[in-house]
Amino acid sequence: MVQAVLLDLDGVLYVGNQAIRGAAQAVQRLHDAGIKVAGVTNTTTQAKQTVAHKLHQLGIPLDEQHLFTPASLVQSYIGNKTAQLYVRDDLRQDFQVHENLQQPDYIVMGDIGGMGYPPETLHNIFVSLIQGAKLLALHKNRFWQKEDGLHLDLGPWVAALEYASGTQAKVFGKPSQDFFSHICQALQTEPHHTLMVGDDIESDIQGAQRAGLKAALVQTGKYNADFVRSTGIQPDFTIPSVAELADIAMP
Repeated sequence: MVQAVLLDLDGVLYVGNQAIRGAAQAVQRLHDAGIKVAGVTNTTTQAKQTVAHKLHQLGIPLDEQHLFTPASLVQSYIGNKTAQLYVRDDLRQDFQVHENLQQPDYIVMGDIGGMGYPPETLHNIFVSLIQGAKLLALHKNRFWQKEDGLHLDLGPWVAALEYASGTQAKVFGKPSQDFFSHICQALQTEPHHTLMVGDDIESDIQGAQRAGLKAALVQTGKYNADFVRSTGIQPDFTIPSVAELADIAMP
């Protein structure tokens, strides 16, 4: 029996600034059925407040208190130590950390805009890691879907720095088991009674399954049938879009 549903946002409820057909109605049906609903996103381009406003503008009934992002976990992890933040300006409002640009305890990597991390920035991070800073990644996705197609995501830059510095990043977003466990605890639900719905076969589906959740793959957003087959990962459910969610969440 499904007691809670975790919904990836970009690619599941919307793509860019366009809501996916039936998304608002699907979320409302879950609410009406008494099922707990949370938005779960690896986005590092916007603060939670900004994401909540976007959902409101699209007519999707999910408020800020039911949105979960990696930033809050990173904030708790850093505590009173220093960090150097590589995130967009909008996301900085989700952080309250002591920044140290010379010898930080942690390097925090998120989306910085443009075409990703330029060589000079990668070099500066590399030097900090060699000097002893720890690498924290808000997520490690390979690619993401924009309105004009697929683009490299944060993962390739994180992987390059791991390889060059001989260190391993601590990843806070999906597919981190800690991330899924944190959300289940916050919703007061058990993982085996929780359904994750996403368009990323690795971060959303495999990540959720490894944390003990059920997982449903939608064929929207970044979904690519050939890539899914190549991974060998088997979702518990596959549906054309979130509009068909009620068929599996409320059978």
